[in-house]
Amino acid sequence: MNNQEIEEELLKTLKENKEKQVIVEGKRDKNILCLLGFKKILTLNKGIYETTEKLKEKEVLILTDFDNEGRQIARKLNSILQSQGYKVDRKTRRKIGFMFTRLKIRKIEELRGVFHE
Repeated sequence: MNNQEIEEELLKTLKENKEKQVIVEGKRDKNILCLLGFKKILTLNKGIYETTEKLKEKEVLILTDFDNEGRQIARKLNSILQSQGYKVDRKTRRKIGFMFTRLKIRKIEELRGVFHE
């Protein structure tokens, strides 16, 4: 797959998941996902536990960044949420992470450059 095909597949994957409840790290991440049609986005502004208390559905997609800090946050969130009975969509996160790696991007907010909105 070339970069254009990966970008198209990434956009398709994100749009297929836009109805899911999503957790991101910050406001810029939230803004870019809003542009892609996501509506149920929680940010980690106040901390992990405060954020998990605001979840309204039992299934959640964690889209923290794919740098070291973002991966650590995702692991911690995953552990906490699963212990509370939430279904965490790890498969979609892995798929998106693979495409991010191929496109040499690490942060959710960098999607803006990929989709030339």
